Amino acid sequence: MSKFRIDKIPKNEQDIEEIQREIEGSHHHEHEHSIEELLGEIYLNVQSLQSKVEELNRSNDNCKKEISKIYLVLGKLLIALITKDNDEKIKNLKEVLNLLE
Repeated sequence: MSKFRIDKIPKNEQDIEEIQREIEGSHHHEHEHSIEELLGEIYLNVQSLQSKVEELNRSNDNCKKEISKIYLVLGKLLIALITKDNDEKIKNLKEVLNLLE
């Protein structure tokens, strides 16, 4: 915050108006500076949010892959349970084991 130095005591309306303009101009400048700082902080926060969204998207993709794997495992287990052929059971159980490794 800047301090104002009044070099002379206002003697008339014109002097008061001049001082008022200086004060308003200074406040306007400080206000612009504050806006720039706020915009900078907002920009950094938006970048942070974008990073979080990207991270969530990657996590979401990983979850989709894991869910897909679970369904595949369940399908192979179901086949192994209902089939009468022991070779088919062994084949599907081995595939389940491979999926889980």
